[in-house]
Amino acid sequence: MVQRVPIAAEHVLHHFLGISRALAGRLDFQSMIEAVSEEIRFILPHDHLDVSLLLDDDSHLSAYETGLHTSWSDFAFHPLAIARSPIRTVLLGEAPYLLSDDAMNDERFQFPGALNHPIFDARLRSRLHVPLRARGEVIGALSCSSHAANYYTLDDVRHTQHVADLLASYLYALRQTEQAKQLAIAEAQIRAREEGLRLGVLRLTEELENERQRIGMDLHDQTLADMTRLHRRIGRLQSLDAVPATELAPIGQALHESMQELRLIIDAVKPTILQLFGFVEGLEDLLLRSVRNSGLAISTQLRDNTGGLANALAEPQKIALFRIIQEAVNNAIKHAAPLAITVEITASDSHLQLTIIDDGVGLDSASRLETGGLKNMQVRAQLLSAHVNIDKGPHGKGTCVQVSLPLPAQA
Repeated sequence: MVQRVPIAAEHVLHHFLGISRALAGRLDFQSMIEAVSEEIRFILPHDHLDVSLLLDDDSHLSAYETGLHTSWSDFAFHPLAIARSPIRTVLLGEAPYLLSDDAMNDERFQFPGALNHPIFDARLRSRLHVPLRARGEVIGALSCSSHAANYYTLDDVRHTQHVADLLASYLYALRQTEQAKQLAIAEAQIRAREEGLRLGVLRLTEELENERQRIGMDLHDQTLADMTRLHRRIGRLQSLDAVPATELAPIGQALHESMQELRLIIDAVKPTILQLFGFVEGLEDLLLRSVRNSGLAISTQLRDNTGGLANALAEPQKIALFRIIQEAVNNAIKHAAPLAITVEITASDSHLQLTIIDDGVGLDSASRLETGGLKNMQVRAQLLSAHVNIDKGPHGKGTCVQVSLPLPAQA
């Protein structure tokens, strides 16, 4: 047994106060343990000091050490399974402390799978381990080691536990802060990736929209013009006796119908009113054209309560919202047999909301999930970080589609 000079009680108290002072302003585990190590050394001489902290999953730990540095330092970045820790009984609350006169020959540290080679590499013979407790639970352990065998006593166990009790609350708060910081960083990285992806897809959507419009103009200027000339030639041939009118009439009718369909496609991909005059005017034109082309007697109403805010949206936002409303209106006309369709635009400090209501037959939950057009609306809304809600209309009749678009603070 190594003979040590007893420390006077007032000196112990002085160094306990020194530990408290050393903790002030320490915002990370490594600097904390290095700062308190010297004060602890007067109470508890050591060649190696480390703190093990349990992680949230309660099955792994991280470790921070000072004095001799061993491979246990790696666990600050690569957590160790508690099942492999030489002091697992303390960490699991199965033992009130561990006191070893010679850890290199102590079977408690030498079980299958134990990561105990630092004990032998650094020749840490005398070892003392006590639990760190906060809020009534073990959150880790404080460990002291010496090269000398038979160094620590039960009095040292009591002193070490007092030190651990002093450190535990601070370590708990520091761990909670560190976890919150890491969570905030992870969430910020996720948001940044999502925002980068959203902006990238939004730019792609804008390019696709430009390509759609280019194709629409090409169809109008070339294909539709060619079809119009063919239709006129068929009309002239019908006036000649060389070709029976009964053979040309079906061809002319089919061509005429194809031209009508092509005009609808061109109108769908070229929101020229939207681009030339604004979002609200584009929606008015959409409602009028959609009803006119359907041949149905449907009344329409558009209410803009935003004071011009809707027209001030960015171009990709206006186009995406236009397409969502276009899909909702076309769905209502094709599938719901409504007598009236109403589009209302409202705004709050944080959101722009568009509501499309029809008084048709409505959508049951099965068709709502299976309809491709409704999925397209959801996808377009996600690209804008907007939310789409599709439900029954007022008094359970018809369908109500609501689109909520977050607005920047300055809006």
